[in-house]
Amino acid sequence: FDGHDGTGDVLQLDGVDNPNIGHAWNDRAGSLWNRTDKNVCVWTDADYRGLNWIIEPGQKQELLYLYDNAVTSIEVHYGFGCGG
Repeated sequence: FDGHDGTGDVLQLDGVDNPNIGHAWNDRAGSLWNRTDKNVCVWTDADYRGLNWIIEPGQKQELLYLYDNAVTSIEVHYGFGCGG
């Protein structure tokens, strides 16, 4: 969502890795909802670089401070931790 609390425009992605979410949504997200059964890591830079945040299955997450309007890539996987 480009707004907080799940408001505003929505970008819905399949449950797969995305090394660059594209120009239209780069640095735009204000809140996320992980609707997969996997952990999702959001990254501030392309190709899974920069700062990251883990969002567990089913969790809704406000993106605050360094993560608000800063998501550029998304990694989806089983297990815990980001990067590999």
